Amino acid sequence: MKARTAPGGQLAFDLDAMIHEADVQQAPAWEGAPLHFTADYYQPDDLTAAFERWVFEHGNFGCLQRSHMWHPGYTTAEANTATVGHELRIFDVDLRCTHYREDCSCVGGLLTRGICAPCRWHLDGDEATIVEAWHDHAWPGWRTLPVIPASIAKTDDQNRPTKKCRAWIDEHYPAEWQLPGAPVITERQPYGTRHVPGRSPWQGFDLSHTALTTEPQEES
Repeated sequence: MKARTAPGGQLAFDLDAMIHEADVQQAPAWEGAPLHFTADYYQPDDLTAAFERWVFEHGNFGCLQRSHMWHPGYTTAEANTATVGHELRIFDVDLRCTHYREDCSCVGGLLTRGICAPCRWHLDGDEATIVEAWHDHAWPGWRTLPVIPASIAKTDDQNRPTKKCRAWIDEHYPAEWQLPGAPVITERQPYGTRHVPGRSPWQGFDLSHTALTTEPQEES
């Protein structure tokens, strides 16, 4: 206990560092997904485990940009796990440079990957493109669904459709589309077009109507 009362805490810090180094040295050799950026396909749990191992070895500070590794999206990690036979898991990677030198070979930028593990379907790109492409994969025909008018598309305090909105959906959406994981499409304002996971009545996406102007992506 006295060690943690040392001036400036330096002794406590050194002891913690020694303990952590010993823990890392005693850990089993890593045999999972690479502990660095990879463009290869890995299952979601493998990517998550690899990122957690990197953090264990190197710490949380700056881990996203220092590791350049795929990590679960903070707001979209399990974007849709309710759809029978499919799921959408989303990972992000930060490839921006921290070297600040002219000869750096960092790729640069941010990238998102969507994975449907049961099918090994996957796609890299931006979040909106991935969400739309996954719906083409798991919910073919979604582009023909009715668009909920902006005046109706309201949510309650739990970010769920209000009773009025739900009544509109029940009346206008085909029964075969009122299933676990199914999406809805809502009319949006120009600056509110993000596809929101888990906001349909069935734990699916609330998709922006702007998606209807995009072309379907080829499957991976």
